[in-house]
Amino acid sequence: MTSRERIVSAMRHSESDRVPIDLGGMRSTGIHAIAYRRLCDLLGFSELSVKVYDVHQMLAHVDECVRKEIHSDVIELKRLNGGFGTRIDSWIECDLFKNSSKYLFPQGFDPKKAEDGSLVIARDGIEVARMPQGGHYFDRSYFPLHGATGKKEIDMVVGPKLIDQETEFLKRQLGKIRNSTECAVIGAFGGNFVEAGHSLFGYQEFMERLITDLPLMEYFLDRLLESYQIDLERYLAAVGDEIDIIQIGDDYGTQGNTAISPRVFRSIFKPRLKAVCDFIHSRKPELFIFLHSCGSIYPFIPDFIDAGIQILNPVQTNARNIEPEKLKRKFGKDIVFRGGGCETQHTLPFGSLKEVEDDVKKRIEENRYFRAWWRLCLFSHPQYSGRSITREDLQTFRICVRIRFR
Repeated sequence: MTSRERIVSAMRHSESDRVPIDLGGMRSTGIHAIAYRRLCDLLGFSELSVKVYDVHQMLAHVDECVRKEIHSDVIELKRLNGGFGTRIDSWIECDLFKNSSKYLFPQGFDPKKAEDGSLVIARDGIEVARMPQGGHYFDRSYFPLHGATGKKEIDMVVGPKLIDQETEFLKRQLGKIRNSTECAVIGAFGGNFVEAGHSLFGYQEFMERLITDLPLMEYFLDRLLESYQIDLERYLAAVGDEIDIIQIGDDYGTQGNTAISPRVFRSIFKPRLKAVCDFIHSRKPELFIFLHSCGSIYPFIPDFIDAGIQILNPVQTNARNIEPEKLKRKFGKDIVFRGGGCETQHTLPFGSLKEVEDDVKKRIEENRYFRAWWRLCLFSHPQYSGRSITREDLQTFRICVRIRFR
């Protein structure tokens, strides 16, 4: 099977020749720039420059030679925005991590050091993000709708984002992928509702105002939906025939429960999520819709299926009620679970090599008929960059990824 055939087989609930693998197919299976530098060195690609395409999380672009070595089956079609006003169609060199390696950042990346040693990104004289001294990523520090009281303020901030320059960028990028690989392609669209509220109002304010100021928050969400549909029309016209999956995302869960109540989700967010899915399938019926949502989201899975979601990521298996066997039994015929290939909060970053290997093998064996698309990579957890990867780790990983269903 080609990589694309393997992914499509999993999405159609058919058994493929091996477990599909993903390193860097979207941000949540991405790899931190420092970890990627170590991986390239171990693979013998020390001459490669590390391109940081997401300056918020410091995620590295996975080069084709690395993807082939890891046997990853999917590639992300990246948006032009690299975060905080940067663009990934042009690159500048910056030794941000002071380790004598070559890192390239998107044009417009210009952090300044503050008195406390933090790195600060400012736009028009306003601090928008900050990385503390010794940190690994930037925290957002500016919320443009904080304290907004009326619709005009929302209208000034929320609107369509996809311009001609980006559609041309997407088409050029997609053409290169299709001409050089046999991988499946995930189109990273976005389309967030909850996370958009967190980013624009601030986490606490948005969650509180869903209760105390619901009419204005619903206006905000409707403006988002309208903007997404306008952007989707252009996005799908430009690349919809050549991508395999379109990715949207929202974190509806926490470690121990859903982040919002089922009542709030079903009355406020599900109708808008369904409207996005219906819009996509009305234009491109064959396109698979992928939702990223961390945490304990078990109560919402039937709603996701009803809304039109076909792939769910990341299957955070140590969150409450997210046991793979339980998900398999209850929902395995109706949705593809992408992830769950290793316990990522304890075993992966802190376990021994043998513990990681045993966990991966156990999950494959227990879920051999799960029809799942596993995120099965020692190097893919974006929030963790500190593990010292050895050549033994790498060899064990290569053995693990050759494990077959049969």
